[in-house]
Amino acid sequence: MVLIGLIGILFVLLVNAVLLGVMRQVSDWTSRRTLQYAVLLMPLVVLGLILCSFNLTSWGSSAGITLLFVVSGIALGAAGLGVARLMLMAWIVSHRTYPAAPKLQAMTTNLARKLGATRPQVRLSFSGRPVALTCGIRRPTIVLSPWMVEHLDPRELEAVVVHELEHVARHDYLIIWLAAILRDAFFYLPTSWIAYRHLQQEKELACDDAVVRVTRRPLALASALAKVWLQAVDEPGLAKLGGAQALSAPETSIDGRIKRLLAPPASVNRQRHASLTTFSIPAVVLLPFGMFEGACLAFLLLSTVIGCHPIALCGRL
Repeated sequence: MVLIGLIGILFVLLVNAVLLGVMRQVSDWTSRRTLQYAVLLMPLVVLGLILCSFNLTSWGSSAGITLLFVVSGIALGAAGLGVARLMLMAWIVSHRTYPAAPKLQAMTTNLARKLGATRPQVRLSFSGRPVALTCGIRRPTIVLSPWMVEHLDPRELEAVVVHELEHVARHDYLIIWLAAILRDAFFYLPTSWIAYRHLQQEKELACDDAVVRVTRRPLALASALAKVWLQAVDEPGLAKLGGAQALSAPETSIDGRIKRLLAPPASVNRQRHASLTTFSIPAVVLLPFGMFEGACLAFLLLSTVIGCHPIALCGRL
């Protein structure tokens, strides 16, 4: 049965390698995020199919039962850790922040209405360093530090708020929180770490693009990022809790984002066009593999439902 577990891991790695290969050729942020989440979810799907195919007596060996409990225990532990992070983040926000001034809250509400995003509450932290992040599951909260309000001019502050509102509109606080649970549950798979890292980095680029699209002032966000970068500090540890989305998270390169914002629009469009035009060539190679893996998953699911799973049959031999 241990062999079956290893075969399952290899199957997941193969499927995820195909998905990551396709992702390299896709430039649309939404499509890329869908592929990244598919990579993170694939181990859970395969694990669920395997567990549905067996009962405890089917494993027939102490090694198989041990493997079952270890894998399931890791997944449950990751879920528990995710809930603990969420609760800790909620406690920090409620006890170590205070409501923002009505003027700042009103500006955020008006911008949220224009973007069609859920109206978040704005709170200020007691930190004297640059802090700008979004958190919360039931009701999103934007947390800023007094440093941001005091050192950024109105246009820079507006750009930062729009960036955080785009996190709210994209539900990044929930997406990353769930992604962190899936990454921790299957930490032994390198593809899970790769997909999670891309997810973290690209959500910032997608929100930067939204700021440029809404405000038409890329220099404002670039200037705000430069001021934060000059402080040479990372976001505090609370930025890693509960799926919080930080303006300058350690996973992202601030200087790279600034250069990207300052680049001429024509060069950015050429890069996106080149990425799209190269999609058709590797797709001819990758599509058959993707169809094969999808057919395998469909077969596993169908055979599990009708009770004649091939792995179960092997276990009975």
